[in-house]
Amino acid sequence: MIIFAAMKYKILLILALLLALPSTAQEQWAVIDVANCYLRALPDYESGLESQALMGTVVKVGEADRYWRKVSTPDYKDVWTNELVLAYVDEAGRDRWLAAPKWICTARYAILRQNPSDSALPVCDLTMGNLLERLPDQPEGEWVLAATPSGRKGYLRRTEIEDFRLWASTRKPSRESIVRTALQFNGTPYLWGGMGVKGFDCSGFTKFVYLMNGIVLRRNAREQIESGEAVPYDLALMEPGDLIFFGRKASDPSRKPSVTHVAIYIGGGRIVHSSQLVRVNSLLPGEPDYYQKEIVGVRRMLGKAGEDPGIVPILQDPWYFGQ
Repeated sequence: MIIFAAMKYKILLILALLLALPSTAQEQWAVIDVANCYLRALPDYESGLESQALMGTVVKVGEADRYWRKVSTPDYKDVWTNELVLAYVDEAGRDRWLAAPKWICTARYAILRQNPSDSALPVCDLTMGNLLERLPDQPEGEWVLAATPSGRKGYLRRTEIEDFRLWASTRKPSRESIVRTALQFNGTPYLWGGMGVKGFDCSGFTKFVYLMNGIVLRRNAREQIESGEAVPYDLALMEPGDLIFFGRKASDPSRKPSVTHVAIYIGGGRIVHSSQLVRVNSLLPGEPDYYQKEIVGVRRMLGKAGEDPGIVPILQDPWYFGQ
């Protein structure tokens, strides 16, 4: 009888612990709650960086390994990040976040502060492209009130943010705006998997430049080359803003080329790209900064937004503004 009672107690204790755990249904979604979330191949800080996600990105949450969570972003599947960078929501919470009025950080770097003062302690750091909730009852003057996806409140200068929907509706991507955006990151270090202003890989750079012009591209160079309009590699026909892909041409015409790098054409036979760092190079042999790599394709993204599943106007992207 004593043994039976002890077993019954253990069963009740286990059931109580299970009921106390967060519901899987409640944690199937989350919103990135830090400026730049690192997404790794394995649940280990020494594992390779696969990609990044910016604050405000909705992710699907999968299995757990200690304090690591496997997540899938809108453009990268089954990668790992740590639990404290995630603001967990259920499906209704996900939809509320997508529908909520937001700010977008348009400064390269900013700090969300506890009080409206440059000397106030930080809540967190922010980088360009981060999304925060726009709270009601905004203060007058040079500061605005915002909250991270987890509800951490703080203040930003008005010069560092814009209303997200208004910003998205006023993007007018052009050859000039793509080149202007790209060149402002000149000198930024290369970071494998990087997709934010602290460091870019090659396709993270092209994706981010187009994102800040209101166009959502696919994540990787091998995906980006499948989008847009094919353009001959001819300086007389190419336009600033075109993406130029490098790699190795297929020996068999029935096979696709191997794509290893992507750059943005800026005109005059020159490119800007993230290779060791964001830099400008020449496509012309004999120039001192000639980039001597094999070109495998040129694609035009401008003018194709909304016509191609890999080139989406941000206002039409359900991962930013819901269904």
